[in-house]
Amino acid sequence: MRCRLLVVLLALVVAQVFLSGCLSGEPQDLYTYFRYELSIRTATPIENVTLLVPIPTRGDQPAIGPEQISGELYTDPGNLRKGPSDPSTLPEHYDFAIIPVDGQYYLRLTTPYMNPAEPIGVRYYNRTSLGDKFRPEVVPRLIETRHPFGNESLFSPKQNLTLTASSSGTPNERGYYNPEGYRYSYTIPVYAHYENGTQVSISSEIEGSNRWLEGFDFAGQNRYSDAYSLTITGEPQGWMPAEGKVTVGQGDYREWQLNLSATSGSGG
Repeated sequence: MRCRLLVVLLALVVAQVFLSGCLSGEPQDLYTYFRYELSIRTATPIENVTLLVPIPTRGDQPAIGPEQISGELYTDPGNLRKGPSDPSTLPEHYDFAIIPVDGQYYLRLTTPYMNPAEPIGVRYYNRTSLGDKFRPEVVPRLIETRHPFGNESLFSPKQNLTLTASSSGTPNERGYYNPEGYRYSYTIPVYAHYENGTQVSISSEIEGSNRWLEGFDFAGQNRYSDAYSLTITGEPQGWMPAEGKVTVGQGDYREWQLNLSATSGSGG
């Protein structure tokens, strides 16, 4: 009887600890997440190809979050998109290099030819755990999703940056929720030269987000994203403007995030 009572008491203590953790609302399993994608496709075979496409930069360096990048990122098999019509490796005649152009960094692709069956599809992910549990008064350094300009990885050089939509969000007992965020449009220069083309599509996106758990089943996150795209018809001979869109301050924001400095950034 005494042994059974001890077992019951122990089970109650364990249950109380579990429930207090789940019901406290304190964040758990906090991590930051970066995603970067690049897609280049041609509708018909093209020859003598040279492309210069914008890449993510942070400060004055090519970087995705705290990680600096090089041309090897674009040939690493682990970063190549795996789809029904996508190759698992890029052809050897594709040459990638990151080069400076007028103070900005571009990815240069050169190849004697490019076929529809050999598209470029790159997907890079970076997940960084910031701890299973933490005290809201001592917040680890997060991605600055509300103020990425000057703090986080973005495409550059942006031209004609214009605020197109804004939302202050909906306050709640722990902060506020903003499903739309603030959206900006812009143009960005892309260089293309090739022969015998009919249609070439170029698109790229980077996203940074903070993610965590609360209670039993709430998964919170906030994010920023930057994306551009360009569809070229015929044979281009130089620089062209791609259309871009930036979204910032989208998602859930808690009190412990709102007290952070707007220039804290995500790096070390």
